[in-house]
Amino acid sequence: MDPISWIIAGVTKVVNIVTGRQRLKQEERFHRESMAVETRKAAALERIAEYLDGLPEAVPKIRNPFLEGRKLEGEYKYREAIQRYEACFQQETTASQRAALHILIGSCFYDLSELAEAEGHYREAETAAKEAGDKEGLAAALGNIGVIYHHKGELDKALDCLQQALKGESELGRKEGEAMQLGNIGLIYQTRGELDTAIDYFQQALDINTEIGRREGEANQLNNIGLIYHTRGELDTAIDYFQQALNINREIARKRGEAMQLGNIGATYADKGDLHKALDYHQQALNIDRKIGNRQGQASDLGNIGLIYQIRGELDKALDYHQQSLKLHREIGRKEGEADQLGNIGNIYLTRGDLDKTLDYHEQALSIDRQVGNREGEASDLGNIGLIYHTRGELDKALDYHNQALEIERRMARKHGEASDLGNIGNIYAAKGELDRALELYEQVVKIEREIGRRWGEANALSNMGTVYADKGEPDKALEHLEQSLKIFEEIGAKMEVEQTKRIIERIKESMEKTRGQESGNV
Repeated sequence: MDPISWIIAGVTKVVNIVTGRQRLKQEERFHRESMAVETRKAAALERIAEYLDGLPEAVPKIRNPFLEGRKLEGEYKYREAIQRYEACFQQETTASQRAALHILIGSCFYDLSELAEAEGHYREAETAAKEAGDKEGLAAALGNIGVIYHHKGELDKALDCLQQALKGESELGRKEGEAMQLGNIGLIYQTRGELDTAIDYFQQALDINTEIGRREGEANQLNNIGLIYHTRGELDTAIDYFQQALNINREIARKRGEAMQLGNIGATYADKGDLHKALDYHQQALNIDRKIGNRQGQASDLGNIGLIYQIRGELDKALDYHQQSLKLHREIGRKEGEADQLGNIGNIYLTRGDLDKTLDYHEQALSIDRQVGNREGEASDLGNIGLIYHTRGELDKALDYHNQALEIERRMARKHGEASDLGNIGNIYAAKGELDRALELYEQVVKIEREIGRRWGEANALSNMGTVYADKGEPDKALEHLEQSLKIFEEIGAKMEVEQTKRIIERIKESMEKTRGQESGNV
């Protein structure tokens, strides 16, 4: 999640809004990270490859604990599942079966956000697959190692592993695996902000899934493409892709996928400012997840409903939902989800003006993200802590935290994160009265946002430039930038921002008229 926090809130002041963090359910293990107040954005994580290599047909003393583990994993009891998978290691277990078991155990640790343990087992799987000459197991292991590198922010290493996995799947003629790795490679490019390249990979994956009739894969990639349009601020187009994915999931009676897409559509309506529709879609998702016993999905739904109430200013309700979500994440051992909800709860205390509690919750989130090696989350937490110090007026401390976040984003080549941090640093210089420096930084943000096609971020940066020009006493330039911003907000359907920007423009025009009247009276 990026700390995109610069949003128009007045003529003479650029206001920082601390970003809340909610991972919303998205197929191919996507997560969606949401701002706590008025802006949201989506990002994505990879799909983990599954590989069983004959375990369902193994001898009883291997097959039985394996089947028990699968059942426990389906119930989100990952630690118990790990114990049953470990019981499958017998003298009779082949190297290929060892590779499959290490992948299963690694994926349980992945779902627990214990990335170091997950990587260790994927490495063991890689070794066992090489020993057995098992190309399918090797491709699965390499692809999953690539997923871990993505989480750690080591994008070049992630891309190398995923490309090796793609090559292996192609050589084996495994179209399903090929499509999965193409989608995962697309997600690397999405993280880098190379959205055109990302969408090309997603389209290739979609075409293969359509060719082989894999409807689940089609839905996954339609969702991926929807995320790109969401990132670009083309919200109606994003909804269209999410709706196509929703229809497929309903056709194949895939309830978990149906809930995921309902959540994505709800999140996009929230971005459009239609909170009533957003809440309805999130509630539908929650109802389905409760019915099928998807506790991870429930945790996401509860957090997203909390964010809607937070936007509406119903803070007691919002806090209740976030606490329910936090409790579920802790029960199923999802550290990243726990960090997300700690951040969201922190933002409620920010709205209430309790900065000490806000800081405490964000520091807890930072500690967890560092513990699990989530570099993207770490950058977000650092940015949020920077925003708290900004709110306190401790601008030098705030600048230090934002610069730490910026360094991580640049190391990860995450253009959208870089733009967010540059915008927040610009806010600090604006607060210090160094308006020309602030404008330079906002101009860098506009350039990056245009390069990656993220229209929402471009509009926010332009509006901030408008407020700074108003502060500089240059109302004509202020109006020029605010009107550019308004045009984009109107085009992407951001209703709340449209109304806010119109009010600001009106105030500036009224001020200009008043000034002209005073000047006329003095003549």
